[in-house]
Amino acid sequence: MKSNRVNNPLEKLPEILKRNIDKNLCVCNEVIKMDVINAIANGATTVEEVRNRTYATGGNGCCTRQVERLIECIHST
Repeated sequence: MKSNRVNNPLEKLPEILKRNIDKNLCVCNEVIKMDVINAIANGATTVEEVRNRTYATGGNGCCTRQVERLIECIHST
């Protein structure tokens, strides 16, 4: 079975997505961006999986597109 774990996820992100990694990505649930990145690097491949691991996107969903973009970048081949 193939692992979805990604080593060095920050290396896969464009510079703009590396900004503010110590700030809240999800304001509603106060989830910092690095927690979302770590969840994705540890195998979360959908917004729902990220939400289950971090609670990001569980408020009004305004950060959903950002989470989708992080998933796309980190899990791209």
